[in-house]
Amino acid sequence: MKAYNVKTLRPCLTGGIIVEGHFGRALSMHELCAMLQGVAKCSEKLGVARFSHVGCDITIYRNGRVDVHGVASEEEAIEFISDIKLIVEDAFVD
Repeated sequence: MKAYNVKTLRPCLTGGIIVEGHFGRALSMHELCAMLQGVAKCSEKLGVARFSHVGCDITIYRNGRVDVHGVASEEEAIEFISDIKLIVEDAFVD
């Protein structure tokens, strides 16, 4: 099994591919939106945050799903997801 259960969804319109992964834990949208204030478009009500990271678009969902748009490979997506996990770690719900 691949890290974060990543799987390629489809080619991305802006180039590269879209990869879906999962942190394996839900997130507090209140905490996540506070952390990403000024960096991401974030909606507590909808349970989604979207921002750019190293030229790729990242979408994080309340349930722990994370989509990476515009990466070259699943391996690159895993690296981005690992980087993002460190940033949003305090928003995980136990």
